[in-house]
Amino acid sequence: MQRPPHAAKSLLIGLALLASCGGGGSDPPSAVFVFRLHGFPESQEFRARTSSAEVIALARQQLRLPVAQRGLFPNGPIAAGAGGYNLAWGWHYTDFALTEVAIELCDGSPALVDQDLGYWLNTVRRFCPWAAYVHAELP
Repeated sequence: MQRPPHAAKSLLIGLALLASCGGGGSDPPSAVFVFRLHGFPESQEFRARTSSAEVIALARQQLRLPVAQRGLFPNGPIAAGAGGYNLAWGWHYTDFALTEVAIELCDGSPALVDQDLGYWLNTVRRFCPWAAYVHAELP
């Protein structure tokens, strides 16, 4: 028994659509975390996105602690633009880890990075604000 020509065509179109979607797989889950800085005004709040399961788990562990005990801060390379999630800042993390220590060169505040963005992007190339802590996770 032969299939009608339109059935074969529909099957091929369906397979092509499935292949174009990456075989039906999905992107790894990602999360956006809000960071604030101990001793700084809320206006210094910034956001960072990650799809690292390890970073997401660490950030969520930090959120279960009282604010005064949240000692991990983001450390990673930055790029120009808000990245679609970092509020009105002129930079965003391209990747980041949560750490307890980092070199002083990359320490600062979001406003400090914005004030001399070229220096931060081309010379320092990363941001590791020692005073930052995980404040919240966006839904």
